[in-house]
Amino acid sequence: MKKLGLLDRLAEQHRTFISNLRLQPTLKWEALGDLYQLENKEQYPLKEWEEAVSYLLGCEVRFANYEDIGKSLKPFSLKVR
Repeated sequence: MKKLGLLDRLAEQHRTFISNLRLQPTLKWEALGDLYQLENKEQYPLKEWEEAVSYLLGCEVRFANYEDIGKSLKPFSLKVR
């Protein structure tokens, strides 16, 4: 069985389509926060991380290493009250 990609995993988790993750702001911020929380980030290649985050944000994102992913996504993990 093929492993789910990052975006597939998020869409399944939120019970929605991948396109909705980008088009609905609330879902987008939740998905980015979920990516920050994801353990074992190394299970996905850096290129897949770049593609997933770039897709969600609508702009090109590059990561030099896995530590950069956490630093970049940390703001999305903060809950605004």
